[in-house]
Amino acid sequence: MIKKLLLSLFLSTVLISCVKKRDLTKNTIIAHILSQPDGLHPFNDNSAMRTFIFQYTQKTLIKLDIESLEYIPTLVKEIPEGSEDNLSFAYEIKDGIKWDDGTPLTAKDVAFSVKMMLCPLTNNAQIRGNYTTVIKSIELDPENPLKFTMHAHNINWANRYIFSELYMVQKSKWDPNGVLDNVSFADLFAEDFKETEQLSDWFNKYNDADNSYKPERLAGLGAYQVTEWEASQYITIEKKNSWWGAEDNSVYNKAYADKIIFKIIKEDASSYLALKNQEIDVTYSIGTVKLMKLQEREYFNNNYESAFKNRYAYNYIGLNMKPDGIKNKPFFIDQKVRRAIAYLTPVNEIIDVMVHGKASRQAAQISPLKSTYNDTLELIPLDIEKAKELLTESGWIDTDGDNIRDKIINGIKTPFKFKFSYMSSPTSTEIILMIKESMYKAGIVAEPTPMDFTLFYKNAMDHNFEAMLGGWGGSASYSNPQQLWHTSSWVTKGSNFCGFGDAESDALIEEANLTLDPKIHRDALLKLQARIYEDQPYVFLYSTQRKFAIHKRFDNRGMYFERPGVMLQNLKLNDAFSSKNMAPTNGQ
Repeated sequence: MIKKLLLSLFLSTVLISCVKKRDLTKNTIIAHILSQPDGLHPFNDNSAMRTFIFQYTQKTLIKLDIESLEYIPTLVKEIPEGSEDNLSFAYEIKDGIKWDDGTPLTAKDVAFSVKMMLCPLTNNAQIRGNYTTVIKSIELDPENPLKFTMHAHNINWANRYIFSELYMVQKSKWDPNGVLDNVSFADLFAEDFKETEQLSDWFNKYNDADNSYKPERLAGLGAYQVTEWEASQYITIEKKNSWWGAEDNSVYNKAYADKIIFKIIKEDASSYLALKNQEIDVTYSIGTVKLMKLQEREYFNNNYESAFKNRYAYNYIGLNMKPDGIKNKPFFIDQKVRRAIAYLTPVNEIIDVMVHGKASRQAAQISPLKSTYNDTLELIPLDIEKAKELLTESGWIDTDGDNIRDKIINGIKTPFKFKFSYMSSPTSTEIILMIKESMYKAGIVAEPTPMDFTLFYKNAMDHNFEAMLGGWGGSASYSNPQQLWHTSSWVTKGSNFCGFGDAESDALIEEANLTLDPKIHRDALLKLQARIYEDQPYVFLYSTQRKFAIHKRFDNRGMYFERPGVMLQNLKLNDAFSSKNMAPTNGQ
């Protein structure tokens, strides 16, 4: 017994001696994120976390301002009003904007960046349609290298704001030999687009995964550069020594922190301890229960400012309407079955149990925070008996008394057991189990199929799933329905994962986009929401409130419901913070 006690004391001493002290007076921000991005390629990756990190490393020509929720110019002098026919928009780049090698940003960089976004050889099918339906060409001004004109295909709601999410890349870095110079904008839209051997070789290198993950290849116009990426642990960005925007006072160009470390913590218990021990400075994604518990602790409130705020994102269950029928069975090709799944989903219970009421429901894809939300659509209640009726009507009946409905499909008796894909996390697992239990009451077996983000997202784009628990980030800006709901976005393996849509719904999307009339635009969006609601490709779950905690050693602790929620580079270390404020941490 004495030997065990001495051994225990020895191990404790060793562990304590290995714990480093974190100097909270250093101008380093450690920000908590739930997962690493799918990559940091300027065009090919598309996760919300990628966009979050891009706030600090990359730049777009214009931006939706996080404070005013109005579009503002960032790299250009002003947002153009447009030509008389609203098809041409003349821009002028601000003076003094430079790449890391000291060369200026020019209109040629803009044209190159647009070509990369539009080109069918770029691995960006999930978002390309948002741009190919708007931008026709970029015309350079022969007299001024900072001027260019964007020509649009048609009158489009997004014409004036199309550059708000298109990140600029340096032509001389990516294409020093001018391979793309011989590809015109007309070529990019040609039905018989010619993929030469030279182009194929160039794009194979451009689309290479190294351009998504290797720090030295992740440079941009932002104030920070990726310097380290330890897979599934952390991503570090550091302030550049010489940066063109250092004297700019814009909220998007202030850069107080010397270093920002995005620390990946998936489990709520771990993020709770990290906040308790002051191991992280900022989170907007800790679990609801954990933050509520921390808010009851005096030491936490002394060290952190925290809050719950609404946001535009939402969670959903996606149902594969067009499975291959072999690897993924046709469980959800019938609208009645999809509606039955909606009746079987205990949304209110999930909100109460998992997020303690810190979420709001929505009936369709547009946030209730927006004026274009269709508030005539009723929320679908939990109704197991109604679900049973619909399943029976669609031919799913328990024929052998095993409490699992079945149906003859292609001559084979098929039990209703579907694979339920989700990104592995403790919270997601609990949600899946709650849904599974409810489904079983109606004779359906949901088989939990956890996976990491990369595989989950790839399967979604490849339509390789039966049902999936997903989520979309959102913004106060206009969300072009082309990306998620147009049939072309299913054919090209874009973000229409479930296979929703037909000529009628496509026409509504085009009607919403191809107008400048607010009433026509809004009416088309209302009708599109009603159509999606009726067809039920998604079971719309809820929009959780964003959970914030920011260390009080920083000033400028702004919290916003517009993404990214916190402008990390705006956090300014409080000069009065004493060096005696030290906290134990494990390594950072």
